[in-house]
Amino acid sequence: MRKQLLALLFGIVALGIALPAGATERIRCEVLSIEASTAGRGVDPALSAALGRHAGVLSKPPFAGFDSFRLESRRPYELEVGKAVDLTLPRPFGGRLTAPGRDGARFELILDIVRPGASPVRIQGKASPGTPLFAAGFAGPGGTWIFGVICDLIATAGIIQH
Repeated sequence: MRKQLLALLFGIVALGIALPAGATERIRCEVLSIEASTAGRGVDPALSAALGRHAGVLSKPPFAGFDSFRLESRRPYELEVGKAVDLTLPRPFGGRLTAPGRDGARFELILDIVRPGASPVRIQGKASPGTPLFAAGFAGPGGTWIFGVICDLIATAGIIQH
């Protein structure tokens, strides 16, 4: 009986992480555009809500030199593994986001930021579901821009992918 229960449990777990034949893994990401400055206004409550338990990162380097963080935009994107999507970022910036694959449960992400009159910046990293990946230090008229990406897998056929 115990072996049967273990086999059943293993089968359920395997179903939760396997993709159906021919299915493409899809990832839902949010891109946060954040303006940081030393205006003394604190952290925008909408930004705190977007970052959730990760909001404390704003008090640590490289963000510790700022005391104001304003969420300019929070845009959702759906990515297919291996295909890039164009991002809508505050002017004058442009960008692309790619998820080349996964390393276990973590997403491999590539964030390309395009700036007028300057070379593009590429940030490559790995992030666990729900954990932000940041690109920071882009000068703008009102302060310094930070772009954050938070991703998670999309459920397929009623099965949540892990």
